[in-house]
Amino acid sequence: MKIQFIIVMLFLGTVLFAQVAPNKYYIEFTDKNNNGYSLDNPEEFLSVRALQRRANQGILLSENDLPVTQTYVDSLDALGLQVLNTSKWFNSVTVYTLDSTLIDSITYLGFVSNSLKYKPYPEGDTREVNQRYKKILETNLRKESLDYYNYGDCAVQIKMTNAHKLHNEGYRGEGMMIAVTDAGFTGLPNLPSFDSLYNDDRVLATRNFVHGGDTVYSYSTHGMRVLSILAANYPGNLVGTAPEATYLLLMSEDPASETFIEELNWIAAAEYADSLGTDIISVSLGYVDFDTPEFNHTYQTLDGRHAIISYAATIAARKGMIVVAAAANSGEDETHPWIAAPGDADSIVTAGAVWPDGNYAAFSSIGPSYDGRVKPDLVSMGGGTYNQNTDGSIGNGNGTSFATPLLSGMIACLWQKFPNKTNMQIIEAVRQSGHLYNTPTVYLGYGIPNFEHASTILDVGEYKAPNNSCSVFPNPFSKDFSIQFNNNPGDSIEVSILDINGRKTYLWMEHIAKEKNTIFKIDDLQNFKSGIYIIAINLNNNRFSEKLIKY
Repeated sequence: MKIQFIIVMLFLGTVLFAQVAPNKYYIEFTDKNNNGYSLDNPEEFLSVRALQRRANQGILLSENDLPVTQTYVDSLDALGLQVLNTSKWFNSVTVYTLDSTLIDSITYLGFVSNSLKYKPYPEGDTREVNQRYKKILETNLRKESLDYYNYGDCAVQIKMTNAHKLHNEGYRGEGMMIAVTDAGFTGLPNLPSFDSLYNDDRVLATRNFVHGGDTVYSYSTHGMRVLSILAANYPGNLVGTAPEATYLLLMSEDPASETFIEELNWIAAAEYADSLGTDIISVSLGYVDFDTPEFNHTYQTLDGRHAIISYAATIAARKGMIVVAAAANSGEDETHPWIAAPGDADSIVTAGAVWPDGNYAAFSSIGPSYDGRVKPDLVSMGGGTYNQNTDGSIGNGNGTSFATPLLSGMIACLWQKFPNKTNMQIIEAVRQSGHLYNTPTVYLGYGIPNFEHASTILDVGEYKAPNNSCSVFPNPFSKDFSIQFNNNPGDSIEVSILDINGRKTYLWMEHIAKEKNTIFKIDDLQNFKSGIYIIAINLNNNRFSEKLIKY
């Protein structure tokens, strides 16, 4: 891993002892000699919870679990360099100094290996939800509910994935630890959505990896909004996806700049989260373009092996955590519509965005990763997502930043239900539950997950639609085709036809089918060209898809 990373840095043209931000530098050490720690006594540097997570998944300790050698850090401090953060995974530090000659002087230190430079990508916007979705929200929420929570209007973002079924079963995040890495948490703790979170003392720690210390309740409202989508318990107004979980609030993003040091800050935050025993890291951040363009991430480098933050996200996964990262909001950018780092990382969940009706949100960055892996992995409601405002009201916002905590919290509840499963078993089950699992696209990945189906997959090994709920015939078709619904589908059927990339080209909805074995004929397809399509069928929020061929 280390050798690969150094080669990558040389490939990017990074020079020895270069700045990663104004007056801030990244320094690698040669080794961890004489650091006073041993893998035989891991309780000295990892919490019992962190060790238990590894033990539960059969993960062995490795050298990158060992802290950096403190005498090396002290030597830099003695030279007059202010050490900002350390990374045991990369055996490195970031330092601050106004005297660049001090950086030149460390060339002669035998324990210093290398210095590198980098930077990150802006977060999503928070535009008001488009009025044309108001009617959809009202329709979806019209029925009386027997749910454990009174979700209010935000039910649409919970029920899109059947996450409310987990809540009703008693899986609401209790006992799970979620780290939220973001740009600040302005407004906390005195907002109505967070009463129970703070009354129950479930904010385990706050840490500022940008400025130092533990003050995170300023700088940006973005982290607070993201947290509200996870942790809120404001009946009738806003309920999060994991309202009973424990949280770490970690500031790694500097909203005042875009410099590579923010990737390094995130690594320090992820290591800290790991050491405390975190289960899930929710990352509503993404990095492509930097204040110093020479360190931008091009699409060709978004293969999970170039960006240091993507390396780190993969390491986090190998430590047994689940990382859920925003895809980014560049879907409409003609020069770079693709995902951002660390969304290109292997073994993580990359979150894209859809509107309340399940349609692709055009701002959501697309895949695949440069090496051809499905990205985004999954999508959730990132368009018009309900979240907490600083004035106490509930508002709407757009961005994959908001799709990410929806998925993070749902996954936490699922893992709570199946605590003996590994992180990768949980991720794979959620992927398999996606409505496009058999026909993934560059826009929606494996699609919208169904957490009821994911539970079945983890319980019995697979999910089968009850009695083959529907069938499409003939397929291939020439002028028209039919769909037979073998059971009573109730009052909600939606049929979409997508092009091969996942863009919706046809929509048909029915709300009155009451009889078993109902057959609907789809015949207004005269404008369809010959080719391969995807038919996506939604039966009362149970989604299915298959390839559809027109000849």
